[in-house]
Amino acid sequence: MTRHIAIIGAGPIGLEAALALQEAGHDVQVYERGDLADAVRGWSHITLFSPWELNVSPLGLEALARQGLEPPPTGVFPTGAEYIERYLTPLANDDRLQGRVHTRTEVASVGRKGVLKGELIASDARRERPFRLLLRDADGGERYAHADVVIDSSGTYGNPNALGDAGLPALGEGAAARAGRLLYTIPDPLGADRDTFAGRHTLVVGAGYSAVTTLRALTDLAQEAAGTRVTWLTRSGERPYTELPDDPLPQRDALARFGNQLASGQDDRVTYIGDSHVQALQVTDDAVRVTYEATDGEHHLDDVEVIVANVGYRPNTDLYRELQVHQCYASEGPMKLAAALLSAAGGGGDCLQQTGMGPDTLRSPEPDFFILGSKSYGRGSAFLIKLGLEQIQDVLTLLEA
Repeated sequence: MTRHIAIIGAGPIGLEAALALQEAGHDVQVYERGDLADAVRGWSHITLFSPWELNVSPLGLEALARQGLEPPPTGVFPTGAEYIERYLTPLANDDRLQGRVHTRTEVASVGRKGVLKGELIASDARRERPFRLLLRDADGGERYAHADVVIDSSGTYGNPNALGDAGLPALGEGAAARAGRLLYTIPDPLGADRDTFAGRHTLVVGAGYSAVTTLRALTDLAQEAAGTRVTWLTRSGERPYTELPDDPLPQRDALARFGNQLASGQDDRVTYIGDSHVQALQVTDDAVRVTYEATDGEHHLDDVEVIVANVGYRPNTDLYRELQVHQCYASEGPMKLAAALLSAAGGGGDCLQQTGMGPDTLRSPEPDFFILGSKSYGRGSAFLIKLGLEQIQDVLTLLEA
């Protein structure tokens, strides 16, 4: 049976899902609030941890072949820009998706036609009411669309956690962001963002791989541009990164070692502040006064010019506020999948060891509504594209049942 399917997000998982579902005989429409693969464009200068073969599907490779394009090489780690150019753009250009990928079209919210959130609770009868999607174009124009099935693959990048303690915004955080002094994504100090960082004092906050990626670029910039200074603040202590023996991902291993080296004080290009959290930001004419709390009390940095808060991302749950979605109280991911990941230690450790959790973990109380891709992991960061490709096959199984 042909189903009308709306996919939110034209990134790796959204495009792969669209191709697979259209090939299976469904009627698919994809909505992307920005340009094609907009989130990937935000980190296009970054090299992926995983090689090409973990980021493509057989159907995707077949789409390239249909256009006379060579498959990407195995054993090579692409940048985000290369991923878009060599793979994601050809997927969107496949004749099966022509006229079905709508960029600069935001899905503002999703509900059920004629039914409120609190009605027909956990009832399969909700399936009889089509989904209603509020669409908003780049000019602010609005319209409705309807679908039998909705797949939310909108990701989490660009929806950052707050900078302050306890997950709350630091005092003055909003003002610093509005003043352009506070960034939440991974910048490109050696390229497009050089003028923002060269010769300036940058504070980097966070202890994930995004943070150490930023730090590596800034330390390289410090060797080229006089006056470039870097301070790094984390909630953790001396060794923020776990170094895995014989790590199969060389980029990850190199970053972990580099981060731990910086935290040990072995690199004079970076001043490290551990076991601390940001309390307040006060914007002045030419700097930001940063107040932070350490184990020995309150301290200040008076001459910070730019702050990069690589403190993680979280799902935008407002999008499906009017649907009956059961969310994990800790990660904000869909509950069944979150529970399966926790029981399988999927929320931590080596992400390469993870496998798909099976079709049933993608179900929610809202019939035919599925959260796929990085957003399905909530606030967790252990997602890999190969897992999203397995999720697509799980959705096909559910729709065929």
